[in-house]
Amino acid sequence: MSPSARNLALDALSDRQGQFSARLERLLAEQAPPPQEAHLAMELVYGVVRRQRTLDAVIRAFSEQKHRAGSADVRNILRLAIYQLIFLDRVPDFAAVNEAVEACRRRHPRLAGFVNALCRNVARSLADAQEGPPPEDGAAVPLAPDRHRRFDKPVFASAATSPQQWLGQVCSLPDELAGRWLSRSGSLARAFKLAMQADGRPPVTARVNVARMSVPQVLAAVAAAGVEAVAHENGLSIVFTGAVSVAHLELFQQGVLTPQDPSATAVVGELDLRPGQRVLDLCAAPGTKTTHIAELLGGTGEVVAADVNEEKLARITESAARCGLENIRPILAEQVGSLEPGSFDRVLVDVPCSNTGVLARRIEARWRFDAAELGRLAADQRRLLELGALFLAPAGRMVYSTCSIEPEENDGVVQAFLARQRRFGRLSHKGTDPLTFAPPEKYHDGGYRAVLERQ
Repeated sequence: MSPSARNLALDALSDRQGQFSARLERLLAEQAPPPQEAHLAMELVYGVVRRQRTLDAVIRAFSEQKHRAGSADVRNILRLAIYQLIFLDRVPDFAAVNEAVEACRRRHPRLAGFVNALCRNVARSLADAQEGPPPEDGAAVPLAPDRHRRFDKPVFASAATSPQQWLGQVCSLPDELAGRWLSRSGSLARAFKLAMQADGRPPVTARVNVARMSVPQVLAAVAAAGVEAVAHENGLSIVFTGAVSVAHLELFQQGVLTPQDPSATAVVGELDLRPGQRVLDLCAAPGTKTTHIAELLGGTGEVVAADVNEEKLARITESAARCGLENIRPILAEQVGSLEPGSFDRVLVDVPCSNTGVLARRIEARWRFDAAELGRLAADQRRLLELGALFLAPAGRMVYSTCSIEPEENDGVVQAFLARQRRFGRLSHKGTDPLTFAPPEKYHDGGYRAVLERQ
């Protein structure tokens, strides 16, 4: 008997290390459920983790015996049910409630009645979806920036009296991050539009190796395989509009397709590559940008791809082999010091960061955000940028990039670098907010990139 999506999701959400997506990936590989169940399990786990704070506020508002929802197991059962009640039209209310009650009977039989009553009260309280931004009175939950549902009573804080708390609850952000975005946006309406992008369902996007096949050719090939996709407006990527396992596509296995967000694809384009050049890619794993660089070099030159351990290097090697690229040389970060200074025409410094531009995709990242850590991150980022600069040849080009939208990690790092490195100038820089609630051809993650030149 194949495992149900809800049981898989509940198992994944029980991960004590908070690695929910990784645990789900392992469960799907081990248990091989039917595709429909696998896709529902992914929707449930990703949705519950993204919307966790919103769901917990609903549980508190409808729980007359708050201590009974205190165990992590019962809380996850309730989160799964309420996520389906609020956000999943395709799941009937009775099915979501019955599954929650049955799960509770198997694990905590004495609390099954409590779970049943709470879920049914939530279902009765909810009105149908309405168009327009949510009213800010604490009784509406946003489904999208311009769509919401109302409860028959206040569930969240009021925006009029507690704007930061309201934003954090309805958009499911930690208070610290909600407060930063509210302050930076200058108005609650603008902060809400930004925060909601962290709650979208990002589509699967893939970069096309256009040296081997054109985007229209790839679209025709995936359509022939029964997979729905459209061209992204960048002219280099496709966006899958239906369920897909990219790893099982023949074009992925042949190295024609590589999963990558359009914002990340744009980073490598800023290097302005020429055949025969030597390129240093710091922090290169899993090799997505590395393979893009090697493709644009047309198999010429050399891409030295550095990262911190053998496991990461193995992923780069695997990506290079899949794409049939022989101009990539992975090395350990500790070996970078043996490279000749000033010997690279191009350097990519794609640094570890807070991930605030990709919260919809990296579902656990918002719950790890710590503003106090931004200073440490920025210091590490500056050191990596200084390291990259050491190996750049005169008149060479270096690109610094993050998937963060926090100023300290972006323009702050570059400005500090330029103040110390007078030989360098900034040719351009661009920060991009995420856009998840958008037509697929316009979708992109958030991030930052700066193009620097050694004079």
